[in-house]
Parts: sequence; C-alpha cells; structure tokens
Amino acid sequence: MYTSKRINSASSYLNGIETGSYIPVEVQFRHMPESKRVQWLVEQMMERFDKFPIGGAKAHVVVEATHRRGKEGLFQVRIKLSVPGERLYVAHSSEKTGMHDGVYSAVADVFDSIEKQLLKRHGRHVRRRLQKAEVAA
Repeated sequence: MYTSKRINSASSYLNGIETGSYIPVEVQFRHMPESKRVQWLVEQMMERFDKFPIGGAKAHVVVEATHRRGKEGLFQVRIKLSVPGERLYVAHSSEKTGMHDGVYSAVADVFDSIEKQLLKRHGRHVRRRLQKAEVAA
C-alpha cells in the first residue's frame, strides 16, 4: 500500500509567514495503512526545524513496513530534506519492536539524526559569516 499526504504544522506555517522558515512536508506510507498518529508525530517533529533559517526547503518522509521473512515488525523511516543550494540530507532508521513503539521510535531517531545534520550545517554558516565579518573589519 502506498499513501502520500502533505501536512503542514500550524506553528511552522505561522513562523513561515513571519520568518520564511516554513517547510512543507510530504508523508508516504508503504506496505502499511496510513496512520494519523504517525502523521501527527511527523508534524510535531517538523516543528523542531522552525529554529533554523532555511527558507525554500522541502521535506519528504517515507514510513515503510518491511515484509521479509524473519523481519516482521521492522520499520524503515527515511527523510529527505532538500535545502536550496545544498545537497539532500538523508537519514534512515529501523526498529524491531512492535507496530506502535517501533514506528514511533524509528521516526524519532530519524528526526534526531536530521536535526544533528542541520545543527552542523547551521554552525558552518555561522562560522563563515563571523569569518567574513572579521575580514571586513
């Protein structure tokens, strides 16, 4: 089963109007039914990115249940965050526990990983600006 839905959090929408940091996200479910709870969790996790000044970015989240022999209950969650002028940020995770806990912890792991990448990227941009300011002064 393949389901795709665009979601936008109210917080990021309002912040996007004021600061340009609105990030549209598309959530897809593969080999599993669409879950409102997982969509809600993705929406909440996307609000973490409101603190980064990344206008024009797009996010694509894929939640997939694997059906390989001996791998029942295994979930793979991937997020691709496309930032203008930068390469795609891709993270993935899989958990073995039951349906609900496994998919939720996999989503949380993926967003933790992508947030670390954004913090690293943001730190590089801040250092570059400081270096340019020192050279200009």
